[in-house]
Amino acid sequence: MASFPPLAPVPPLEVQKSIPSKEWELYTDAWTLLLGLRIESPDAKFAIMAPKDESAVAFLVSFYQQLATTPRTPGITGPNARTLRKLCFLLSRRYLLDISISPPELLDWKFLSGLCCCYPSSSALRRLLSDAWKIHQDAITSSTEKAKSAVIEQLCLPYSIKSPALIADIRLLTLLACALPQCSEVLMAGSDYLDTFSEAYQMHKREEIRKVLVANLYVGLTSLLKGPIPNLSLLLDQLFSLKASAGVGTPKTKKEPTLLSDVICSSDLLNRLDRFLASRPQKRAQDLVASLRTYQNDSKGFHHRYQKQKARLDKGKNRASDYSAPEDMHIHKMSLVTQVQDLFPDLGSGYIVRLLDAYDDNPEIVVAHLLDDSIPSELQTLDKSEPLPTSGISTHHDPMPPHATPPETPSTPESLPARRNIFDKDVDLAELSRDGTDTSALHFGRANRDLTADTILEDRSHHAANKAAIMSALATFDSDDDERDDTYDVADVGGTVDSTTADADADAETRARLQETADMALFRTYKSSPALFARDTATRRSQPRASLKRETGMTDEAIEGWAVMLARDPRRLSKLEDSLTLTAGGPGGSMAQPELRSTSYRRPGNDDDGLESDTDGQSAAPRGRGGSSRGRGRGARRGSGGPRRGGGPAGSGDQNPAASRQKKEENKSSRANHNRRQQRAKKVARAGGMVG
Repeated sequence: MASFPPLAPVPPLEVQKSIPSKEWELYTDAWTLLLGLRIESPDAKFAIMAPKDESAVAFLVSFYQQLATTPRTPGITGPNARTLRKLCFLLSRRYLLDISISPPELLDWKFLSGLCCCYPSSSALRRLLSDAWKIHQDAITSSTEKAKSAVIEQLCLPYSIKSPALIADIRLLTLLACALPQCSEVLMAGSDYLDTFSEAYQMHKREEIRKVLVANLYVGLTSLLKGPIPNLSLLLDQLFSLKASAGVGTPKTKKEPTLLSDVICSSDLLNRLDRFLASRPQKRAQDLVASLRTYQNDSKGFHHRYQKQKARLDKGKNRASDYSAPEDMHIHKMSLVTQVQDLFPDLGSGYIVRLLDAYDDNPEIVVAHLLDDSIPSELQTLDKSEPLPTSGISTHHDPMPPHATPPETPSTPESLPARRNIFDKDVDLAELSRDGTDTSALHFGRANRDLTADTILEDRSHHAANKAAIMSALATFDSDDDERDDTYDVADVGGTVDSTTADADADAETRARLQETADMALFRTYKSSPALFARDTATRRSQPRASLKRETGMTDEAIEGWAVMLARDPRRLSKLEDSLTLTAGGPGGSMAQPELRSTSYRRPGNDDDGLESDTDGQSAAPRGRGGSSRGRGRGARRGSGGPRRGGGPAGSGDQNPAASRQKKEENKSSRANHNRRQQRAKKVARAGGMVG
C-alpha cells in the first residue's frame, strides 16, 4: 500500500543561517503542502498510514523542540510560517486523538511542553491536552514522573542549577503544569520534589534561578485547585511541609527569605486560597492561611510582588505624526560605542548599540564576548554593519514655524449676515445730518396731525384683537390682590395672631361634617350589631364589614379602633345616643339641629363643660367679677371666691401666705406684662383687627 511522502525534519538553527532566503521559502512551501496532504486525508486512510509515517513524527518533534529551546528567536520565518504552525497543530491533534496507539515520541513531556511553548494562552491547546489526558493518561503520567525524577537528581548535584538545560527543563515543566493541571498533581505528589526545591532555593542566591523555582512551585500549587476535581488536601499537605521546613510559628523561624516566603509574598497564592475557601470553608485550611498571613507580613521586606507591566494607554498627547520624533542619544552612550568601535571598526554603530543594551552598557563584557565569539545566536543573526537610526540625528522641530500671511479676501455685503434688532425702525439723527439723506422720516410733533380721538374710536379694524387683550388682562386681574397688610403681624402686635384663612375654615367644617356623618353611620351599626367590630379575620372578610368600609371610607383598623375608643368614652357614647335620638325624629318631624359653638374666649385647656383644666396642679377656681379669674387692681371682693392678694385661691386652705407670695414673685421677671400683651393680641384678633 502507498504511503505518505516523507517529511524532512527541521534543521538546527545554525544550519538555517546558512540557507538562502529564497531556498528557505521553498522548504516551507514543501512542508506546508505535505502537512496539508496528511491532514486532509480520510480517517480510515490516516489510521492505517499514520503509524508507519515516522518522518512526520520526526518533523513534529524537531519543529516543537526548536521552538521550545529558543523561545526568543522567531524560529521558522517566511510568508508561510503562520500557516505552518497551524498545520503542525492540526496534525499533532490527529496523531493524539484519531489514532488508537499514538507514537510514544508525541506523548513525551518535552513534546507536550513544546506545544505549550508554541501556543501560549490557547484554549484549543488546553482542550487538546485535556482530551489527550483522558486517552493517554498512563503514558503522560509516566513521562512526567521521569522528568520529575531527572530534575530532582540534577538539583542534588553541586552547581547543577547553573546549567541552562536544567533551567530550561524546569520552565518547560512549569508551562506543562499550567496548561494541563493533572500534571501538576504528578509533580506535587510526595515531598521529595518540594524539599529539593527548598534546598536549591537556599543554596543559590541568584534572583533568576529563584524566580524559576518559585514560578514552578506557584503553578504546581495553584493548578491543584483548577482541575475537574480540586485536590485541596494535597495542596494543604504541601503547604504544611513548606511551613515546617521554614520553621513558621516556632522559635527557630528563619529570619531570611525562604521558598515559602517568596511564594506567598510575590504571588497571589493566599488570595486564591481565600476565594476557594469562601465557597468551601474548612477549619484546617483557614487556620493555615491565617498563620501564613502572619508569616507573609513578617517577610515582606525580603520580597517584592511579581507584576506584569501594564501597557501604557495612548492618550493621543504625543507630537504630531507629520515629522519623526527625535531620539537623541546620550553622549555617554556614544562614548561607549566609540570604545567598542576602536577595536572592531567593521561593526556598525547600530549593532554595537544593540550589544550594549544586551550587556547593560558594559563595553568590557561586549569586547570579551566579541573576542571569544560567544555572542548569543539572536544577536549574531542581526546585521553587523547596521548604522545608527537616522531619527536619532534629526534636527529640532519647531512646533510653530512661520507661515506666509494669506491674502485678504474682499468681503461682500451678501456674504455677511444681516444685523437685526428692535431698534432697526428708529431714526438715526446722525444719518439724517449727512448730505443727501432722505429726511422724510423725520418729523416734529405728532406724526399724524389730522388723527383725533373720535377717529381712533371709530376705527374698528383692530377691535376684536384689542377686546381680546383687554378681557385677558381683566381675567388675570384680582381686585383683592393688594399689598399685604402687616399691621397685625406677630412682630408688631407682640403676640400670636390666629392667621387661619377662610379656606382652611371651610375645609375644617367639611372634614368635621364628614366625620360626623361617619360617626353616625358607625354608631348605628354599633347599636345594631356590635359583633361587626370584632378583630378577627372572618369579620374583616365579611360582606357587612366591606359595606361599612365603603360607606365610611375607613380601614379595618380605624373601624375597630373607633369601637374601642367609644367603649372607653361614656360621654361620647351618650352624646352619640342623643344625636341618634334627635335624628330619628318624632311625630312632628326631625329634631336634629347643628351644634353651635360658643364664641366667647376661653383659655386654652378648657374642657367641654366650660371648666378650666387643672394645669398647675390646683383645681380651677370660680371666676371673679368680669368673668376673669385674674382681674386688675385689687382683685376680687372678699368672700367672692376669687384669687386673694396673697397669691393663693380663696378657700384653698393655704396656711403659708409667705410661701404663696414668694411663688407668685418667682417668675415675674421672666413674664412681667407679656401675658397681658398676649391677651390683648387675642382680643384684637377676635375683634377682626379693629382696635378700640
